[in-house]
Amino acid sequence: MGHRRHRFPKFRAAAGGLSARPRLLALLGACAWAGAQAQPAVVLPPVVVSASTYAQPLSAALPSVSVLTREDIEASGAHNLGSLLRQVVGVQITSAGGPGQSGNVFIRGFSGPNVLVLLDGVPMNAQDSTGNAYLSNLQTRQIERVEVIRGNVSAIYGSGAVGGVVLITTRGAGSGPHASVSVGGGSQGTASTSVEADASVGRTELQGGFSRYTTQGIPSQDPLQSGLPDASDGYRNNTANLSIRHKLAPGHELGLLAYDSLGRYTYDNGTVGGSTHQSLFGLHSDDRFTQAWTSHLSLSEQTTRSSFGGAYAADYRTRIDQLEWRNVVRLNSAWTATGGLDLQRQSIDSDGSGGIPSVSRHANAVFAGLDGTLAGNEVQLNLRHDEVGGFSGQDTAYLGWGRPVGGGFKLLADASTAFNAPPLGYLYYQVPGMFGTIPNPALKPERAHSVEAGLQWARGAQYLRATLFQTMATDQWAYATVDPVNFIGQFQNLDSTRTRGLELSLRGSRGDWRWHGNLTLQDPVNTSAGAGGATIPLVPHTLANAGLQREVGGLLLGSEVHYSGPRYDPFGATTLGSYAVVDLSAGRNITREWSWRLRVDNLFDRHYQTNYGYETQPLGVFLELTWTPVGA
Repeated sequence: MGHRRHRFPKFRAAAGGLSARPRLLALLGACAWAGAQAQPAVVLPPVVVSASTYAQPLSAALPSVSVLTREDIEASGAHNLGSLLRQVVGVQITSAGGPGQSGNVFIRGFSGPNVLVLLDGVPMNAQDSTGNAYLSNLQTRQIERVEVIRGNVSAIYGSGAVGGVVLITTRGAGSGPHASVSVGGGSQGTASTSVEADASVGRTELQGGFSRYTTQGIPSQDPLQSGLPDASDGYRNNTANLSIRHKLAPGHELGLLAYDSLGRYTYDNGTVGGSTHQSLFGLHSDDRFTQAWTSHLSLSEQTTRSSFGGAYAADYRTRIDQLEWRNVVRLNSAWTATGGLDLQRQSIDSDGSGGIPSVSRHANAVFAGLDGTLAGNEVQLNLRHDEVGGFSGQDTAYLGWGRPVGGGFKLLADASTAFNAPPLGYLYYQVPGMFGTIPNPALKPERAHSVEAGLQWARGAQYLRATLFQTMATDQWAYATVDPVNFIGQFQNLDSTRTRGLELSLRGSRGDWRWHGNLTLQDPVNTSAGAGGATIPLVPHTLANAGLQREVGGLLLGSEVHYSGPRYDPFGATTLGSYAVVDLSAGRNITREWSWRLRVDNLFDRHYQTNYGYETQPLGVFLELTWTPVGA
């Protein structure tokens, strides 16, 4: 695949005369001038559940965590999860074209199967030869909140949590009744419709939603770099979700959830087509057995089906069947214990054309945690033992420490270990003949250990955190040539890497204003023998985001700035240039029932590439109208 170079309006030439640093300052100034989505004058401090598996204020979390609430999602105007995550500290999103095209998420220099993605607690990383979670196919209409943990947390979440974890919670029944209908359209022939509703019937709460998103898209590849025709790659997505919760008795609830997202796309500039179908069905029981003991028991099945044509045509389905039991026990006012079981069956089914045979394995784990305060010190300890089919048992640990020092300040530190079992596709992927691939069932798990130290300040809705981090990883996977004559390769344990750096993040509010920002300075290097300390491909040394929010006379204004430093891309044997992109939003209530929202992507029509040869979103405008019946 390649990437198309757009012809831009002449006003870009004037902007291009600025050096990188003044340009960034100018865009930050534009962000500050524009303002952002308004919120109520009183903004409560955010709450997270990912750091300890039970609810606690963000300021009490010892791991490095970011949270995006439903209000944040609506304010961003992002249609898919990949676009939404761009604003999170330490997170980098790459894309092989426009909406619906393949991409990747990086956290602290780790990507693909090294970033664990959970949808309602169920792993979404496919067991194919990518190990990705296909985030561009997950639409934000059905998402209630997103939490991102940075760093090793395998002791809490198991295999794959080397760089971090993305936890997605779908929308559930609220206080109802409530309903809304939205329609929208904009640049590149983009159109969307969505319907949401929730209600209560006795002791039963119901919620359902459906959204459709279509776009003519942009050419995924630059014709000058790829030699492909100058044609756009379209994308259409249908996503639906359903949530039912029934209260059996005080403290006891049964629930059902279903999620389905089907995306169809073309790639190679309209010459080939494919689809990605992700679904989740689950049953759960939430019980409070005593005032101190709560339990969550769930049974679920998640499937990802990928189908694509062209020279490497394939059709396969990966599936994860999971039984999970999590418990939280309040030992006393100072200490809380957690623990449980995670039993999975991971499998992949193929029609034989995709180079991956049908195969399955079990991945079972037992875990426990303890956190609380001791002599003014906050302590968190997590231990986990995983048994993944074909590999010896894996033990991981997390130890976190915090010490309030007055004035809202807190010192922080942690140390952790992690591992990652190879996806089934990494073990068994094979393509016979010249330019082929041979399987490697002897591939070993990756291992890593991390240390962090930080300083945090929190007071009310105001939050600031600075974190120094370092992660060392060994036995990392790389696709290597084993037969140079016939150009045959396989996945092997070749690399060891080290990523160290500094993260700064802030969020806060005052009156009608809200703001957030972050800066990541990192040094991701390959420490393998013979690598000479080369920078890890596609990972920049600098990432930054800034957002400002305000209501002006009932008009809701918003802006975001996203900046990335240069990245080396081995595919093009070149360094991709730095870029800064500005997105704007505006919205207003027309009546009690009608409202509109406007989003402008890439305001200055900035041309940049996150992968050599592949295009990214140009200037785009999208307008949406929403009807919310009063009393519905």
